[in-house]
Amino acid sequence: MEIIPVALPDQLKPINIIRTRTCFILDKRLDENILKDALNELIRTHGGNKRLEYHLPETFEEQYVLFSWSSKEDEKSFWDIASSLDVHDCKGVTFLPPVDAIEDAFIPSTWPTSRKDEPPDAPLLYVHLTFATDATVIATSLPHTVADQYGLGNVMKAWLGLVEGEIPPPMVGHSDDALPKSKPYNAFPKNVVFRKGRMRVRRRMEHFFVILGLIPDIVKYKEEPAHIVFFPRRLIRSLQERHQHVLRDTYGPDTTISEGDILTAIITKFSRMYDRKPRTIALFQSINLRGRHPDLPIGESDGFIHNSLHYATARFRINASTPVSEIAYWNRQAIIQALREEDIDIGMSVTREMVRRGQPIHICEPFERFYSISNWCGAWKGLDFRGAVAVEEHGQEERTLLDVDMLVVGQGNKRGAPRRFRTSIMCKTSEGFYCDFSAPLRALS
Repeated sequence: MEIIPVALPDQLKPINIIRTRTCFILDKRLDENILKDALNELIRTHGGNKRLEYHLPETFEEQYVLFSWSSKEDEKSFWDIASSLDVHDCKGVTFLPPVDAIEDAFIPSTWPTSRKDEPPDAPLLYVHLTFATDATVIATSLPHTVADQYGLGNVMKAWLGLVEGEIPPPMVGHSDDALPKSKPYNAFPKNVVFRKGRMRVRRRMEHFFVILGLIPDIVKYKEEPAHIVFFPRRLIRSLQERHQHVLRDTYGPDTTISEGDILTAIITKFSRMYDRKPRTIALFQSINLRGRHPDLPIGESDGFIHNSLHYATARFRINASTPVSEIAYWNRQAIIQALREEDIDIGMSVTREMVRRGQPIHICEPFERFYSISNWCGAWKGLDFRGAVAVEEHGQEERTLLDVDMLVVGQGNKRGAPRRFRTSIMCKTSEGFYCDFSAPLRALS
């Protein structure tokens, strides 16, 4: 039996117990046998020495359970099953049912929701297909320590590539630290690694005071309804252009912000509208480092599945009148800083030391506030399901000419944890952005 240790940056709490559940919703019926056979070949034959497991036998027996697979047929059309997701007539920001409701429709209730819920000998990967008369939903569940959303995207690309007869790229980084050549924590001066408002090693009892500062808010505003929130692309693009013009008048003609910056700013401002007091907030988001550091070359970006994440953090004062443009600007500046090579090296060193000391991710100063944004949109670029479209629906040659529209929803969070402090931008379609959002009831009323 071969044992592959998980690198320290992939063991941060609560990542170590999270299972990420993801639903890929396609507007075509796919061929189940083609998909199942390709996934079996991917893990059994092209797994980079079968690295999708932690404890590996010398060889996989024919009956070895590589993954959990199930499927069901539904005689209804997709929009009859999930009419609540229909945004074709929506011209503004729209609140849809929560991700939990979508999971109830398309994910088996027997699936474990975290590593703690897994039965003995549970496979790492769970897959369930739901076939509507005009669509397919592929649901997956995978531990976050194995793959984040970008890693899952690469698993899906390799899987769908095999459907087309393409050999998957060699798997890289599955048993290595993300940046093994960076300096150890103790090699940095204390003032370099101890950065207020950034991810840092905490003093004794400091995390207690961080949590203590959040408790009054949670007690006072107990209810925090969850929704999928849809933002039309036309609206976000218009706001980006308008606020970028304002920022250039203030900070200079070279100032730029992205659609993601505007979306982050709107969500952050909206999440704090219920609190009338000015607060200092740490707004942070994870950044995929692949292709952004010399030790993580872009040529290998399609071959990794494990996390290689760094955190960009903007710390500033916020109240109900803080302009969206300013939040977007501070967010962009934080990303620019976080992408510097020196900042990445420091961040990875701090991450290892936090894991060594058993400290969780929580970028927040005592008695301040924090908000976390995860943007999954880039993870799904390049996914091509055309080769898996059922032949009886479309001829073999016709499949290559199809446009297969895709919507992705899902979540990866610790069960029972407050959800008001984070939002996931789950995907971007031609129509707009879909976000997993929660906030106190007062913010939504």
